[in-house]
Amino acid sequence: MRAVTVPKWPAWLLLAATGACAYPATTPPSPIGEEAVYRALGQEPGWTVTIAEDRIDYVGDYGETRITVSAPDPRTTFNGHRYETERLIVDVTHSRCNDAMSGHGYADTVMVVADGQTLHGCGGQRWPDWDM
Repeated sequence: MRAVTVPKWPAWLLLAATGACAYPATTPPSPIGEEAVYRALGQEPGWTVTIAEDRIDYVGDYGETRITVSAPDPRTTFNGHRYETERLIVDVTHSRCNDAMSGHGYADTVMVVADGQTLHGCGGQRWPDWDM
């Protein structure tokens, strides 16, 4: 039987190679709970959502509708978070999104249900590289 020779690699090279595999090439978006303020927006009709500390502020219909509620703890979903209250649901999915009007790129796709009206838009970190 013939012996197989395995080359010896320097320890520093092995550490560097395994360390490089431990981190993704791009940093995934932070969960909402780790950010001080989370913002989302959408078009037709224009709306915004701001989640900060212990409340959620929704401004819809180009400013005509305003809802402010206490922010519940977010429920983790398949690829994001969901805030659910009686009047307002904010469903954040960590998936590339481009604003319909500006073409600006964002880290998240957002669905809002405000007093029964369902709206779609973008939110989270702005990614200028994704602008259309």
